[in-house]
Amino acid sequence: MIRQALLLSALFLFGLSTFSCTYEYQENTSCSITVPDTISFSADVLPLFRTDCSLPDCHSGEFPAGNLNLEDAHAYNELTEEGSGYINTANPTHSILYAQLNSPSDPMPPTGKLEQCRIDLILTWIEQGAKNN
Repeated sequence: MIRQALLLSALFLFGLSTFSCTYEYQENTSCSITVPDTISFSADVLPLFRTDCSLPDCHSGEFPAGNLNLEDAHAYNELTEEGSGYINTANPTHSILYAQLNSPSDPMPPTGKLEQCRIDLILTWIEQGAKNN
């Protein structure tokens, strides 16, 4: 009886491991935004900051988190301030902004990592020269 139970358990585990290895993970590639060919700071990037970053007790107000204010009136100047490193058009993936959005241990925003297409939109904007358009 015990031998039969062990044999059934072994077969069950073998079957489970075999079928679990053949499952292919498919990442959700849908995106809630349309990414244009040319990224506009005011039309494409600022709306992301508005909904995900410049919230109360985050990157807004008199004492913004990380001393970075991403409200409409301040965002571009603060991101492109010389020496800040937030935007690096010569090496966009080394921009602090991009690195923080992709941080595996502490991604911004703290409410949860942005959709990859939103991060890609910001990266493309930096690659396109981070223009204030």
